[in-house]
Amino acid sequence: MGKRLILAGLLGAAPFAFAAAEAKSDSPFQAGAAIGRCIVKADRAAAVGMLKALPLGGDQVDWSSLSLGAASGCRTAETSTVSVAALRGGIAQELFKRDFVEFGVQPQRALYDLAKFDLPVEKNTMGAEDPTKTLFLTADCVARSNPNGTERLIKSEAGSDQEQKIFESLGPWLSACQGANRMAYGKTDLRSAIVQAAYHVSQRYWAGDMTYAGPAFRPEGARP
Repeated sequence: MGKRLILAGLLGAAPFAFAAAEAKSDSPFQAGAAIGRCIVKADRAAAVGMLKALPLGGDQVDWSSLSLGAASGCRTAETSTVSVAALRGGIAQELFKRDFVEFGVQPQRALYDLAKFDLPVEKNTMGAEDPTKTLFLTADCVARSNPNGTERLIKSEAGSDQEQKIFESLGPWLSACQGANRMAYGKTDLRSAIVQAAYHVSQRYWAGDMTYAGPAFRPEGARP
């Protein structure tokens, strides 16, 4: 899977608008990244199991429905109120950093041991009536279309100026990938979905479940 894909132009995409609730620099994703890193380090199997068990969206995590295994010490007073999106994103981000290191490069981990989890990224699942499905299909499109920007996002610190600049650079892809389904998402939801999509498409590609990382495109005048 090449890090630069051949893209077909999409013209006239409107600027992408983030949800106003996350206009500030502090990011709930920071808590998700911290606990996700802790869980993956302490009990990888529990971390992968959580990606399979957690809902795709929602508010605060229901810890009673999850098994932390050897990672039980990762749940603290500071992280116990983490959102579902932040936790899913934090786990997927840490798994990506350990398993792939770079987007589009052969994984560092044995193929049979890569995390397998489902995301609603089939084209026929997209619809304005389902914001969650639209979010993940948009994220999957962004991850495929701009692997370099996706990798920079994964490596950036949540809530940082660098993250903000990366989101701004991804704006044309977010708008084009969302198409006519115009919805505003917070940065935590977006980052979480894009990180999950990056791992998901990488795992499927290297496992041989897909022969091409497309479809992908580049808005006219934009550079990945």
